[in-house]
Amino acid sequence: MHNTWLIIKREYLERVRTKSFLVLTLLAPAIMTALMVLPAKLATMGEKVQHIVVVTSTPQFGETVRRELLSPSLAEDKDDDENASQSTAAKPSHENEYVIDVDSNPTEAERASLRDKVNSQAIDGYLWLSDDAIATGKITFASRSVANSGERSRLSEELSGIIQRERLAKNGVSGEQADLLLKPIKVEAIRVEQGRETKGGSGKKFLEVVIMVMLIYVAVLFYGISVMRSVLEEKNSRVMEVLLSSATSTELMIGKIFGVGAVGLTQIVVWVLMAGAFALPSLAISVDLSELAVPPAVPVAFAAFFLLGFLLYSTLYAAIGAITTTEQEGQQLQFIIVIPLVLSVFMLSSVVKTPDAPLVAWLSMFPFFAPVLMYARIVLQTPPAWQIALSLILLIATIAGLLVLCARIYRVGVLIYGKRPNLPEILKWLKYAKT
Repeated sequence: MHNTWLIIKREYLERVRTKSFLVLTLLAPAIMTALMVLPAKLATMGEKVQHIVVVTSTPQFGETVRRELLSPSLAEDKDDDENASQSTAAKPSHENEYVIDVDSNPTEAERASLRDKVNSQAIDGYLWLSDDAIATGKITFASRSVANSGERSRLSEELSGIIQRERLAKNGVSGEQADLLLKPIKVEAIRVEQGRETKGGSGKKFLEVVIMVMLIYVAVLFYGISVMRSVLEEKNSRVMEVLLSSATSTELMIGKIFGVGAVGLTQIVVWVLMAGAFALPSLAISVDLSELAVPPAVPVAFAAFFLLGFLLYSTLYAAIGAITTTEQEGQQLQFIIVIPLVLSVFMLSSVVKTPDAPLVAWLSMFPFFAPVLMYARIVLQTPPAWQIALSLILLIATIAGLLVLCARIYRVGVLIYGKRPNLPEILKWLKYAKT
């Protein structure tokens, strides 16, 4: 145990003290922030107030359309019951997005004139709302560029409401009655668990699963490769021959995995703290923190399955480093390690739809799938306690068994140079090597 601790300390301090560690730890959050903020910034830089002409058969209907399009959208009014204290005046309008003129001359000559104005950039577009277009349901929005899906969806939704109100008014239905008839029905998702009802929040729960998948991918791909490279470096420099004279292969294996893994976890913790320091103040202002309450079992499960999953895959990376002689060979073999993670991602859709299905339940207890699938089940719909306990036991037992097997490969493999061993030779190492 003393030797293992010394190796962990050496591996950790050797990497943490490097300039590359400090630079990557500080620059990575800045780079990720830039990648998220820059596209949104570039998308808004080209935005300008659009000049649109609404063509209708009557000026009164045109003014109604103009007023409705410039007012807060219908999509923003769907949560009126939850935001009853918010006044209509405080809601965002679209007056800073559009300048709308009304044209009550829906003739083909006028349409050609408007088309010429669009070509000459005198206006940005026109909305053709003649009586014939409304009757056939074929309303046209013409502009120099095709409207994006969000804008088309908003126009379709709001124009549908306007036209339906107009039709109801012609049939003697008052404005209040029309608003009541056209009020959208909101279905609220309620999650029933352990005899209690809570709001669904399926989007937030799925986001938690995605974060777990991303973190374990980063940990496995970056820091698992670091374990493999560490083994290859010492193997190629023959330092391992000296180390094996004072420590067992199992001690070296555990020391490298935990030492390099601690470096990766240190970076992740620093990144999470930095992200929290920047995000929490604005989040506290814009979001009700009571809605973000996370059950205690979720962070505990996150920590347990993340750490065990990292140890599981890092052990396999260390074994690849012992088997191969160059980093190129290791990169060719590492795809085998990543396959279970890739399959876990593909199976997430099934877990989200039916988290308690028998096949999903058994696959989530399989050690190589458990870090992702079992955690996803805990977040979405907590499985029985015996399934969680069994998955943890199998995961720990698999890690212990792989440590023993990989230590045997490690003991012989790190002393072999010049060729990649085949499967029969690796089986011989497992049979005859003594740790």
